[in-house]
Amino acid sequence: MATSLEKLKEALSNLTIEVENEYSKKKGIEVEAYSIEDGLKEASEILNIPISDLDYEIIVPGKKTLFSKKPYRLFIRVTESASLVGEKESEAGTPEGVAALMNDVDGKFSVRITRVGVVLKVTRPRGKGKKVKVEDILRALREKHITDFDKSKVAKVVREAKGEYVKIADFKPEERHNGSVVVEVSDDKMRAYVTLIPPKPGGRDLDIDDVMEALNEKGVVFGIKEDVIRESLEDEVYNVPILVAEGKMPKNGEDAKIVYNFRIDKKIQLEEDEKGQVNFKDLDLIENVVAGQLLATKIPATEGEPGKTITGEILEAKPGKDVELQPGKNTELSPDGMSIISTINGQVVLARGKINVEPVYEVNGDVDMRTGNILFLGTVIVKGNVEDGFSVKAAGDIEVRGSVGKCVLDAEGDINIKQGVMGKLGGIIKSGGSVWSKFLEQVTVVADKNVFVQDGIMHCNVDASEKVVCFGKRATIVGGRIRAGELVNTKTLGSVSFTETIVEVGVDPKSRQRLYDLENEKKEAEEQLHRLNANIRTLQNQKKTQRDFPPEKEELLEKMLSDREELNIRISEINEEMEELRSYLKLLKTVGKVSVSKNVYPGVRIGIKDIYYDVSNEFKAVTFVLESGRIRVKKYEEIDLEEIVGKRIQ
Repeated sequence: MATSLEKLKEALSNLTIEVENEYSKKKGIEVEAYSIEDGLKEASEILNIPISDLDYEIIVPGKKTLFSKKPYRLFIRVTESASLVGEKESEAGTPEGVAALMNDVDGKFSVRITRVGVVLKVTRPRGKGKKVKVEDILRALREKHITDFDKSKVAKVVREAKGEYVKIADFKPEERHNGSVVVEVSDDKMRAYVTLIPPKPGGRDLDIDDVMEALNEKGVVFGIKEDVIRESLEDEVYNVPILVAEGKMPKNGEDAKIVYNFRIDKKIQLEEDEKGQVNFKDLDLIENVVAGQLLATKIPATEGEPGKTITGEILEAKPGKDVELQPGKNTELSPDGMSIISTINGQVVLARGKINVEPVYEVNGDVDMRTGNILFLGTVIVKGNVEDGFSVKAAGDIEVRGSVGKCVLDAEGDINIKQGVMGKLGGIIKSGGSVWSKFLEQVTVVADKNVFVQDGIMHCNVDASEKVVCFGKRATIVGGRIRAGELVNTKTLGSVSFTETIVEVGVDPKSRQRLYDLENEKKEAEEQLHRLNANIRTLQNQKKTQRDFPPEKEELLEKMLSDREELNIRISEINEEMEELRSYLKLLKTVGKVSVSKNVYPGVRIGIKDIYYDVSNEFKAVTFVLESGRIRVKKYEEIDLEEIVGKRIQ
C-alpha cells in the first residue's frame, strides 16, 4: 500500500499549475499576503498540512510605506521530507493537501444572522477557482430579508477574503423564523443525536448556545462533543441526525495477581554483542537478591471504573477477585502485606510455590566454562581455582581455596585467596574490605582497607586505603607501584638488579590515581592542541593567499577552531581539578611510613605525601618517615604482626 507521502508525490507529478515565470515548472500554489507568516498560514489551511512541512519562495516582495502597503506574492510548496502526520484522507484515498493542489476551488462566503447582528465571512479561491462576487453576497442578503447593512464593509470583506466573520449590520431577527434543534436520546441513554433545522428568511442562525440549551432540556449533561457541534454549525449540516453526546461504559475490575521480580524459569540466554560475538562465559545462572529487596509484589484487584449515561446516571462496575501472598525461607511479608521481601543477601529460588533465599553460593570445583562467570549478592566460596578469563563478583566475601589466574575478582567484602594470583599483566582484584593472598604477581589490586600477602608482591599495582603488609619468610615487594594510606611493611624492598619499584604512603590512593590519570589526559590534550594549532595556522595562511578558498576547507577550518576552543576549556577544567586534588592530598592528616625489616635496594623510589626519595644505596632494617618536609631514614620500627594481620597469618 502506498504511503501518504508517496500519494502526494504521485499527485504532484501529474499536476500542472500555470505561473507566469520560472515557477511554471514547479509543483505548488501561489498566495498573496502582507507577510510571509500570513502566507504560510493561509497555505497551511488550504493544503491541510503543518507549516513546518512547507517551503516558500518570494516571487514579488511585499512593500509597506506610510500611506500604502503592497502584499507579498509567494510560491509555496510541500517539502520533500514532509511527514504528513495526522492528514485526512479523501473518499478516494487521496490526502486533502494533495486534493487542494489538484483541484481548482471557487471562493466561498457565508452570511449568518447571529445574536450580535449580521456577520459575513469570505474565503479565497484555490488554483483557478473563481473569486466571490459582491453581487452574490447581496443576493444572499436579500434572501435573508437583510436590507440595511454597511456596503463598504461588505466590499472590504470580499476584497480581503481573510476567512473570518465580520459584522456588517445590526439586525433584529424574527424569532418565529429562527433555526431550531431536534434532540433524540437512545433508549439506553448512551447516545444523543441532534438534527439542526435551518432558519427561514429573516430568522437567526443556530449557535452553540441553542444546541446546548436543547440538550439540557432533554437532560443530556455528560459526554457532550462540543467540537462536533461547532463544526456542524459552521458547515451548516442541516436536517441530518448528528451524534453529539456519548456515555461512558463501565469497566469491570481486574483480578489481583502476583508479579515475581526474578526469573521463575532459569534458562541460559546467550546474547550477541555489537560485533555479533557471543560470550559463553556469561551464563547468568544465579538469581541474586539483597536483604530488603522485593521478591514478589501483589497487584491488588481493582474495583473497576463506573460508567455514566449521557443523562448523568452512574453505571456500576464489578470488582476483581483477590489472591493471597505466602512468604518462604529467609523471606517475609512487607508491613502492608502486599510484597514478599528478602531478609538476607543471597540467591533466590522458587520451590513448590514458595520463595526461598540462600545466603552462600558454593562452587564445588573450578570457575570455568561449566559455571561461567559468577555474580552473586552474597558470599562466594570457590573450592577449586578461578581459570583465566573468568570473573567472580560478590556483594559479600570471596574465598578461593585454589589459585587465581588472569581474571577479575570483585567483592564488597573481603577476598581470601589460599594459593595466590598469577595475573599475567591482566588480572584485577577489587575489595571493599581487605585482601589476603599467598602471593601476588603481575596483577592490579585495589582494596578499601588492607592488602596482606605472605610470600611476595611482584610487578603489581597495589592500592590500599590503610596498609600493605608482606609478612612471610620470603616476603618481598619488587617492581610495580604500591600505594597505601598508612603503612607499607615488608622484609625486602626492590631487588639486587635495581628493579624500578615505587612505594607511596600518606596518600588517598584513589585521589592519587585520579591525579595521575588527569596528568596523562592533560599531556594528550596539549599534544593534540599543538597539532591542531599547526593545522589551523596552515589553513589560515592558505585562506589569506588564495583568492577562491574552497568551501570544504572553510568548513574544516571552522571545525578546527571549534575543537580548539573545546580543548582549551577541557585543559582548563583539568588544571582546576588537579589543583583541587593536590590541595586535598596536602591536607590529609595521615603521614604514613615505609618499614623494611631486611634489605632496601637501589632503584626504589619512596614517596610520602608529595615528597619523594630515590634510594641510591642499599639499606638494612630501616623505616622511611617524613620530618620537616624531608624523607628521613631511621632504624626499623617493629610492628605487631598478629594484631595488624590477625590469625590468618598462620
